[in-house]
Amino acid sequence: MRRLSTLPPRGWLLAAAGILAVLVAGFFWLRESSLVGVDNVTITGASGPDAPRIEAALRSVARDMTTLHVEQGELEEAVERFPTVADLRVESDFPHGLKVEVIEREPVAIITQGDDKMPVLAGGTVLRGATAPDDLPQIDEERPEQVLQLLGAAPRPLLRRAERAFAGPKGLTVRMAEGPIIYFGGATDLPAKWAAAARVLADPTAEGATYVDVRVPQRTAAGGLAPVDEESEEELAPGVTTGTLAPGATPPPDPAAQAGTDPAAGAGTDPAAPQGTDPAAAGTDPAAGATTAPAPTP
Repeated sequence: MRRLSTLPPRGWLLAAAGILAVLVAGFFWLRESSLVGVDNVTITGASGPDAPRIEAALRSVARDMTTLHVEQGELEEAVERFPTVADLRVESDFPHGLKVEVIEREPVAIITQGDDKMPVLAGGTVLRGATAPDDLPQIDEERPEQVLQLLGAAPRPLLRRAERAFAGPKGLTVRMAEGPIIYFGGATDLPAKWAAAARVLADPTAEGATYVDVRVPQRTAAGGLAPVDEESEEELAPGVTTGTLAPGATPPPDPAAQAGTDPAAGAGTDPAAPQGTDPAAAGTDPAAGATTAPAPTP
C-alpha cells in the first residue's frame, strides 16, 4: 500500500515563502509611505514662554515620520535643549495623526543672578537656559529651601498670582501681585495654610486688606488698611483693623470701646464741669449752703 506524504510539495513551500516576503516588503514600504504620513500633530502639556518653540520643534520632526514608524528618540532629541521638558508621551493616531504629551518640569519661582532671571524647581534645581516666566514669584538666592518648599505646595492659580516670596519677620511670606501679603509662619501644614489663604482671598470681606495671616490656618484673619513696608512687613500707620474671615478668628478689641468712652469726648465728662456732677448745673441747691453764680447783667 502506498504511503501518503504528510509534507507539502516543495512548490507550495516556495510559494508561501514568496508571499511572506512580499507581505513583509509591502509592510516596510507602507510604513515609510506618505499614505500613512503624519499630517496632524496634536501637542499638549507645553506651557510657559518656551511653549511655542517646543511645539514648533516637535511638529518639524514629527511631520517627517509616519504613523507606522514613530521615532520617539528623535522627538526627544528635538526638545532636549529645553530644560523644562522632562519627558514625552507619544501615541500614533492611524492613518495621519500623532499625539504628543509634553511632561514638564514645572518651576515655582524665579532666581536672579545679575541681569539673568532663571526659573527654579521646588527642589532647588535651577533650569539654566530656560526662559523665565513673568507670572512666577521672585525669591532671594540666599537660603531659598523653605521658600521653595512653600511655593511648591501652592495651588497653581495662586502661585501664578504671587509676586515675591521670602522669609521675613513673620516667617515665610508671600506678596501677591495687586493683592495682600500672606504670612505663613513656619514650613508646616503648608497645604492647609494655602487652602485657608485661598478661602480668605475669595471672601468679599477681604477686599482692600493688605495682609492675610494663615500662620494658624484654623484662625485665619485679614486686615490692615494702612500701607505696609515691604522689608519689615509692618504697618507704617496706625488704624489697622482686622476682620473675622475664618471660623474661630476674632478681631482685636476697639480701643475706643475698650476705654468705654467716646474718643471725641476726652475722659467721658465735660472738662468745664466738676467730676461726677451734672454739667448743666454749675451751682448747687442754695438750700445746701452753697452759693449760686450771679445772673448775667443784661
